[in-house]
Amino acid sequence: MNKRILLFLVLSLSIATTTVGAASASPIKTGGNNIISQRSGGSATVQEAFSVPKGWGHVKLCMKNHSDHPVRVSLTHSGSNKTYIENLVIAPHDTVTWKSTDQGFSNGLRSGDYILQWRGSDYKVDGETWGVADSQPGNLSKQSTPI
Repeated sequence: MNKRILLFLVLSLSIATTTVGAASASPIKTGGNNIISQRSGGSATVQEAFSVPKGWGHVKLCMKNHSDHPVRVSLTHSGSNKTYIENLVIAPHDTVTWKSTDQGFSNGLRSGDYILQWRGSDYKVDGETWGVADSQPGNLSKQSTPI
């Protein structure tokens, strides 16, 4: 009987660990106009997913590199494969704020799912992303950044 319980506990723990440790690229659901609030890490390449609601294409992302090595960040719209950020370098322990309005996307980004990819070359990524979307481009400046 004890062997069965032990086997059940080991199997349950291994399933739970696999599920929690797996890299997920499912869109993150957040409240209000927040579209992403995520700590990323664990491997040299990490992908995070989030969604931009229809009519809310004006986006502000704040990305912090917590590692001792530079990282490169890219942002791609999943449905069209359009790249909005390509190989943006973030220095060690630096924070970059990216606004769609500052990058020439005056009409905003497409609605839908996005993949934010962090790449640390030979080093593990340790980054954090916070972002908001709004229907009015002027409202992005009013949003404070928590990281």
